[in-house]
Formats: sequence, C-alpha cells, structure tokens
Amino acid sequence: MTVMDVENRYGAVSRAVHWIMAVLLLLMLASEVWFEALEDSLSEASLMAWHQSLGLALFGLVLFRGLWRWLNRSRLTPPEYWATMARLGHVALYALMILMPLSGLVTSLGEGDPVTFFGWTLFGSGPEMEWLEESGEDVHEVLANVLWLMIGVHVAAALAHQYLLGDRIMKRMA
Repeated sequence: MTVMDVENRYGAVSRAVHWIMAVLLLLMLASEVWFEALEDSLSEASLMAWHQSLGLALFGLVLFRGLWRWLNRSRLTPPEYWATMARLGHVALYALMILMPLSGLVTSLGEGDPVTFFGWTLFGSGPEMEWLEESGEDVHEVLANVLWLMIGVHVAAALAHQYLLGDRIMKRMA
C-alpha cells in the first residue's frame, strides 16, 4: 500500500482522509438529530461546542486534503470524458466544505458566543449582532441542504461508475 496516489488507486493518506471526512460530514449534517437525542443529557452549549469542534476539525481536513491533492495532482487522472464533470463536482464539494464552517463561524460571532475547538477558545464572547447571526444561520442552512444534495450526487456518480459504466472507480478509494 502506497502513501502517495498512483495512476489507478488513491494512496493511504487520500483514502483515510476521504473516509474520515465522509464520517465527519455525515455527523455534522446529522447534528440536528443528535442534538435532539442528547439535549436531555448535555447542555446546548456543550452540544454546540462539539458541533464547532467537529466542524473546525473537518475544515482543517479540507484544507489538508486540498494541499494533499495538489501534491498528488499529476498522479491520478480520471477518464477524459468524465474529467470536467468530476472536477466541477469536486470543486463544488470543496467550496461547500469551506463555506459551511465559515458561515457557522459568522453565526456564532453574530450570536456573541465563544467559538471553541475541543475546549480551546478561538474567539471569545462578544456583542450579539442579530443581523449577522440571522444571515449566517440562513446561509449555513442553505449550504447544508446543498451539501446534502452534492453528497447524494457524489455517491450516485460513484455507484454509476462502478455498476453502470463498470470502470471499478470505487476500488480506487476503497
């Protein structure tokens, strides 16, 4: 097993980061459900601290994955006929994964709440700015819905490649 990507397979780092990000993304997008499930045992502030921490960890992984992809840019090339669609889909996913935590940050700052990363305060409490909170919340919610859609498209494309086109593309990330 190689660390770097090769012509027909992603390397260990790309695969590990991809699947860790997939799990974190699903946890983040499902956080409304687990917030409700845990609201009796944990405070809203604790739940939000976990949400922020996981979101910031995901943001860091997105930045790392972008750098790692750049380092591996000449190693793995999709089939030419799908290259443009794959590139646009990945750009959209990366853009959403960058904009989601930024809109969450805007929401938290607008609420005047601190922003923490696993117990470390990154931004302290501040004044509440209702217009900033509402704008950030609205954008965060729309982006979450679009991200759900893009994840569905991403999974559908992988399944279509695997089972309709028969190019075994899912083996590259397994």
